[in-house]
Amino acid sequence: MSQVNPPKWIQSLLKRYFRKDLWEAIEGDLYEIFLEEAAEKGDAYARRRYIFNALAFLRYQRLRQYSTTRNNMDLFKNYLKVTLRDIKRHKSFAAINLFGLITGFMVLLFVLQFVLFETNYDRFHEKSDRTYRVINDRYQNGKLLQHGQITYPTVGPTLFKDYPEVEAYSRLTVGGRNYLHHDDEQFLVQDYLWADEHFFDVFEFPMLTGEKATALDESAKVVFTESYARRFLKEGEKIEDLIGQFVVVNDWDFPSEITGIVQDLPVQSHLSFDMLISYKTFIRLAGEGADKSWEWSDFYHYVVLADGTDQKSFESKMVDFGNKYFKDGEVSGATETFHLQPLHDAHLDNTLEYEFAKVTDGSFIYLIIIIAVIIMIIVWINYINLTTSRSMQRAKEVGVRKSMGAFKGQLIGQFLTESLMLNLIGLFIAIALVLLLQPVFNAITSLPLDLTILVSSALWGLPFVVWFLLGFVLSVLAIGIYPALLISGFKPQDVLKGKYSIVGDLVTMRKVLVISQFAAALILVSGSVAVYRQIDFMRTQDLGMKIDNNLVIYGPDLTAFDSVYISKFDRFKHELMSRPGIESVTSAGRMFGDKMPRSFRMRSSADMDQVDHTSNWLPVDFDFINQFGIEMRAGRTFNQSDYHTNGGLVRTAMVNESALELFNFENAEKAIGATLVNVIRNRSYEIVGVVSDFHQRALNESIEPIIFFPFYDNSHYISVKFLEGMEEKAIAESQTIFEEFYPGNYFDYFFLEDHFDMQYQSDERIGHISAILTVLAIILAVLGLFGLVLITLMKKTKEIGVRKVLGAGLMELLYLFGKHFLGLIGISAVIGIPVSYFLIKDFLQDYAYSTGVEIWVLMVSATVMIVICALTVLFQTGRIANNNPVESLRYE
Repeated sequence: MSQVNPPKWIQSLLKRYFRKDLWEAIEGDLYEIFLEEAAEKGDAYARRRYIFNALAFLRYQRLRQYSTTRNNMDLFKNYLKVTLRDIKRHKSFAAINLFGLITGFMVLLFVLQFVLFETNYDRFHEKSDRTYRVINDRYQNGKLLQHGQITYPTVGPTLFKDYPEVEAYSRLTVGGRNYLHHDDEQFLVQDYLWADEHFFDVFEFPMLTGEKATALDESAKVVFTESYARRFLKEGEKIEDLIGQFVVVNDWDFPSEITGIVQDLPVQSHLSFDMLISYKTFIRLAGEGADKSWEWSDFYHYVVLADGTDQKSFESKMVDFGNKYFKDGEVSGATETFHLQPLHDAHLDNTLEYEFAKVTDGSFIYLIIIIAVIIMIIVWINYINLTTSRSMQRAKEVGVRKSMGAFKGQLIGQFLTESLMLNLIGLFIAIALVLLLQPVFNAITSLPLDLTILVSSALWGLPFVVWFLLGFVLSVLAIGIYPALLISGFKPQDVLKGKYSIVGDLVTMRKVLVISQFAAALILVSGSVAVYRQIDFMRTQDLGMKIDNNLVIYGPDLTAFDSVYISKFDRFKHELMSRPGIESVTSAGRMFGDKMPRSFRMRSSADMDQVDHTSNWLPVDFDFINQFGIEMRAGRTFNQSDYHTNGGLVRTAMVNESALELFNFENAEKAIGATLVNVIRNRSYEIVGVVSDFHQRALNESIEPIIFFPFYDNSHYISVKFLEGMEEKAIAESQTIFEEFYPGNYFDYFFLEDHFDMQYQSDERIGHISAILTVLAIILAVLGLFGLVLITLMKKTKEIGVRKVLGAGLMELLYLFGKHFLGLIGISAVIGIPVSYFLIKDFLQDYAYSTGVEIWVLMVSATVMIVICALTVLFQTGRIANNNPVESLRYE
């Protein structure tokens, strides 16, 4: 039998068309098929089939199997052309989608910067993953009195001694204002810590000069940050020249040696200081109690656990630690429990009392992430809704493409390319806008943010930007795949005959998306209004005292607190009050807005069981009550005879109304003449007056019991009450007289209202940012609805024309075509209102005094959303309904 061969001319054609390496594979496949068919059905049939199979390889789908790189590129170019053509042809819908994507990505990029910055505090420390703050909870009579990291000086050293799991520790206490004298020059330092010799074993602050191991190991040693140390430099001196030089702190009778200079602290450090003073200096000045006391509570401790130590397992041992050393309240008057807070969490926890570090409201971080995600969901919903709504318009395009041989996979690729293109354009424009608006955002957050944070931050071992790009790709697929599958699924024969429609699941899906979108927008609106209402409520409530027009001066620290201090301060007050515009002058150990100190073992003569109680205490001047308009409920305020330079001789006290209940007094009158006893100091005080409650702190905290003592100190704040509009005069007069009476002291001041309002900064920041994001969410949701209504009415243009010809009026058309959308908005309100209620209720639980959940806020928010949406629907419907019916009937 002679060998059968396929037609040579078709072989020559294919050989010239394909590359050599591809032709060899194709030739082999075709020849194998040819031989099989020749054996089964004869040579003539096989030759005809060979020609048909060869020509089939010229179809794009087959070529792609053998020339993937080259032909995929051609196909992608075609996708781009079609995408750009579609954007150009349908500018309004592309603009709506682009605006949404640009806004969403811009919000997301800003939020990610903020969140990554706030959540990456203290990660530069080498042992940060094993470093913890010791948290101390104190219970008295079964009630939690104090939750904070402030505790006793012995805690850190004892944990290190008792537990081998503790690899290192450091104890700190916080200093106030200090004066430094160096080479006959005076400097003021307000941000410093007393730190023990283990400080640099725990914290990785790079030392520019000096030895970490010995920098804080003895008394009278100090370490400065670089920027502060440069204040001491003389011409020609370098930083390293300061090592071994001395400074005199305040009026101490010994100099302190400069033993180290550290780099300026990173912004993302929860610790903040310009100077460290060795802890042994503190012991030298304050006595052995600063080292060994189990009752003096002004100290902070950090521990580093050994590698492999489980935090929870170690915390279980700390229960025994509290029982062992505090004996269920016998030592300190309170039941003491301890646990650990990871260093990474320190900055995000603002719930601890007596906080000294840089902290923020961690819940706000999660809130802003949720809002950003909601905005992106709204953007994606808009994209899906608008794309699927236009599917009828694109059905003919799909039918033609399929009839020309396009495969479903190619069509899916086309629509995914459109999604990718729009998202990329939106992302690039968003990046440009972020760069442009970065200074504005930084001003709002008061943080040094930029886009490099996304690159420098890491998550699970990878740069965060990798996760961002992965999320971007997944989101493109997520929002593009459903419309792509839907549109590419049209059958060409039905499309070309006009026998196609989209009903059922698509309509249901679109309804669900619209309802979800506006329910989320309603929740944001209600939440923003609730935040604003709460802030306004706190700012406008009667605080129980009057803090307006008060200039607060820092006390004369360098003036000796001696036997003549009180008489000198009285002369200073009288001289100041003699000046025009000055009404009164007083002093106190704390100002409104500050956290007051506590006494833990106080008893009253009214308590027959002699139970220990804990109360705040405040040393004040005898004009304090009158100057701030605090009402007397019974008895008298302090007079000059109550004061002594020696605090141990003070024997009188006043209390507020909250203290009456604490100490078992039936009423204010019964408290007058009664006795309070400080068990720890073994001192008793006669109650001479009862004052009304007032809000010493912001309204997110409850009013606590306060004991007032008649006592002065050179570190107390001095408050100058001035007449309205006389603040500049008050500053000038106060400075002149202060410098006359207290030469050598810095004159520094603040306004009491501003100081008190600083407590609301976090809430105001939440309010401002959430309000901005809420407005954007509303705009995006309404814009999506605008596009959806436009598409729907475009499909109904002919029907509208027919109805108008048959006599339908404008209101009838508005009702007919608008009720569908307004119904969906109504359903979203039904869902959004109860969800908003519970979320707002949960938010307000953090405030001791709040507006409560105001139902009218929810109803007004829902009404505003419905009205905005109704206007959008009515505007579009009315615009098309007002068209000439003749033009409408010509449509399509």
